[in-house]
Amino acid sequence: MHERTPADDPHNPPAVYRACHDPDGTARLSETVVHALAECMGVNVTDCDFSLYDSVDPDALNRLFRPRGDGTPRTDGMLSFMIQGHRVTVHADGEILIEPPYAP
Repeated sequence: MHERTPADDPHNPPAVYRACHDPDGTARLSETVVHALAECMGVNVTDCDFSLYDSVDPDALNRLFRPRGDGTPRTDGMLSFMIQGHRVTVHADGEILIEPPYAP
């Protein structure tokens, strides 16, 4: 799921891009984040001029929110990082929020 929603401040409404990672799907969380960033930036994922490694270790991101050792899902926690001026926030429940750079 991908959608743009207005920010909370009506005087400065940059769009917040929302995506959702399916932990039961075939894509890893890091792949979902890269695809969401590319779509948010309006570029083809193969034409991206950024690397997730510039901001966060993709393997560590994948491990951070995977199910616990007993198989129960992780339901709390989040990680935020910046990449090319975009603030990316990944939640344990699979929600991904991308805030574009602020331009007054």
